[in-house]
Amino acid sequence: MAITVKDFAKTLKISDNALLERMQKAGLNHKKNSDEVTPSDKQALLKSLKGAKSTSSKSITSESGVKVTSKGKSSTSTTPSKSYSDNIEAKRAAASEQLKEQQTKREEQLKEATKQKQEQKKKQFRNISASPKDRPVNVKEQLSSAAKEYKNKEGSIFNDSEHQFEAPKDFIKKDINVPDNIQVGELAKLMAVKGGEVVKNLMSLGVVATINDFIDQETAILVVEEIGHNGIAIKEENIEDDLANLIKYEGEPKTRPAVITVMGHVDHGKTTLLDFIRKTKVVDAEAGGITQHIGAYEVETPKGKLTFIDTPGHAAFSSMRARGANTTDIVVLVVAANDGIKPQTEEAINHAKAAEVSIVVAINKIDINGADPEKVKGDLAAIDLTPEDWGGNIQMVPISALKGDGVDDLLERITLEAEILELKAHYDGAAQGVVIESELDKFRGSVATLLIQNGTLKSGDLVVSGNAMGKIKSIVDSNGNKIKEALPSAAVEVLGLSSVPNAGDQFQVVKNEKQAREISDFRTSKEKEKKLLKQKDESVGDLFETLGQETKKVLNVIVKTDVGGTCEAINNALINLDSDKAKVKIVSSGVGGITESDANLALAVDSIILGFNVRAENTAKKIIESESIPLSYHSIIYELLDDVKGRMSGLLDPIIKEEIIGTAEVLEVFNSPKFGQVAGCSVLEGSVLRNKPARVLRDDIVIFEGELNSLRRFKEDVNEVKNGNECGIGIKNYKDIKPGDKIEVFDRKEESQEI
Repeated sequence: MAITVKDFAKTLKISDNALLERMQKAGLNHKKNSDEVTPSDKQALLKSLKGAKSTSSKSITSESGVKVTSKGKSSTSTTPSKSYSDNIEAKRAAASEQLKEQQTKREEQLKEATKQKQEQKKKQFRNISASPKDRPVNVKEQLSSAAKEYKNKEGSIFNDSEHQFEAPKDFIKKDINVPDNIQVGELAKLMAVKGGEVVKNLMSLGVVATINDFIDQETAILVVEEIGHNGIAIKEENIEDDLANLIKYEGEPKTRPAVITVMGHVDHGKTTLLDFIRKTKVVDAEAGGITQHIGAYEVETPKGKLTFIDTPGHAAFSSMRARGANTTDIVVLVVAANDGIKPQTEEAINHAKAAEVSIVVAINKIDINGADPEKVKGDLAAIDLTPEDWGGNIQMVPISALKGDGVDDLLERITLEAEILELKAHYDGAAQGVVIESELDKFRGSVATLLIQNGTLKSGDLVVSGNAMGKIKSIVDSNGNKIKEALPSAAVEVLGLSSVPNAGDQFQVVKNEKQAREISDFRTSKEKEKKLLKQKDESVGDLFETLGQETKKVLNVIVKTDVGGTCEAINNALINLDSDKAKVKIVSSGVGGITESDANLALAVDSIILGFNVRAENTAKKIIESESIPLSYHSIIYELLDDVKGRMSGLLDPIIKEEIIGTAEVLEVFNSPKFGQVAGCSVLEGSVLRNKPARVLRDDIVIFEGELNSLRRFKEDVNEVKNGNECGIGIKNYKDIKPGDKIEVFDRKEESQEI
């Protein structure tokens, strides 16, 4: 292996430049530290060095500061030169001798320092022993002197500035990774700042939070950038995305039945139309004759199988209608020929357009007097739904749902629309779809109505939907028959889920229980985080709302319903009842009967309980009756809303209104030894009553408010003096009545406020 100048210099423990200089003096042509050094070059360099030696001692100083001195006479003999390695060994021996000498000197110095210290200690001990015994020992002085000595010692050790730490003067900008939700204290640690600084920045952004509170990603990034760092949003590992990729279908998709949602204004005949198609009487079973749940039915028609979803038309069920539109292929819009377009009709059209689904219009009640299908067509054309016979692309069919006129034509149009759409789905593979409705049955437990969009659902399949999971124990079709499997576009009721899923949640079949539990736990934790953030936002919102304003009255409500969709609709409707004076706070809501825990919660937070198509358990009833907790049962949604409005109005303070009863003018003032000043007056308007409050006006400005001390007519005490009569009036605790003043008698009345 070739040795370079650099390597050779390292071996000799001298610098590259010093070696090059000596090599050039020796007549060698080396100029760079990368040049190669041959054995002959080494011999030439050695000869040159030997020739330059003198009889006097020679010292070589290395870069490290170690001085190596060798003594001896210059050799003049012509004996052959020693080998290069012998020369190096000699140098090393000389260096080690010098190091030993230095070490010996250091040891001697240390011994001398130790002796000096011992002598000092002995002197101190002698002084102490020489002092009188009765002299008290000053512990404070000893401690302070020891502390000073230690300080001086520390100062001498760390006197050199190289060994001292200094706070960084320049701001160091960092990249801060921010997750979906983060605790304020944790965020402060990531930025290496105090928690108080983060809280202060949050306050400047209008967010009230302590170091233990959680904040969302967007707020955290704003705070990070406000402090001066770079906020980087990190996407946490999302199990939902992995779940979406779990199911892969093989083969080509096949044709599936159409899913049709029936929508329209309340009482326009949606359920009656479905009753005729299904040959049932669902409408008779609904409270008040109006639909308050989503219903899903499979119907065998001469044109093939169709799945119908019936949605409520009442204003409170907006979210249900939106959900129906998003899970469907075709929307059948039912419009009454005698009633025309109503608010919920327009809303249904907007939902259908937003979901980008086909619309078929059924103009119902054509058999009723006053029906005008052409006017309905004109109204629909005005909102961009032009009928086919008017040159548009919307199919409109006049029908009578009660008698069945035109229903076959409607089904034919629906089938034609489905054929145009070419609806397809995978039949082989794990099922997935959407929860249409859910409820907690007293005997069967959690019951969910599922609409299958892909794959085949079988009994025994492990299903995950929202936070709920479980093995499917039973599948029941829309006719009440138990089936072993359900194909795409089927609407079925399933039993076996651990809890009641939310209406609108997606469901999916998974392979094993471990996977199902992971997904369920992940969703539960996410839901808890969202609830915490929501509660915090609500409390902060309340704080800022009440600043400089009169405090709103709050009605606490616990809502229990028979099905999940209705619960959601009632919650939304109650929130919309909020006004400037009062608001509804939903403490708890859920599906199922009113339990003991609901009653205890209502007692703790001073809440009312609303039951919609459910009843209280016996244990809950005892608590409700003994503690007089307000409880009301309802089966029609608008009656429930009216009840809540009435209760909210009852919370409001009554409005006090003043009504002027009569006015009298002062003609003359008399002094009475019994009543003091008495005003001789003439009643100008109304009546003057003795037991009512009164005001004194001068130049139409109120100068005193009090009550009457006496009211006399012809020296007789009276309770009332009517318009046009004269009387004497004495005012309690007032002695500055003058002629020309007016005395106004009024009454205060309380009026209850209404929402």
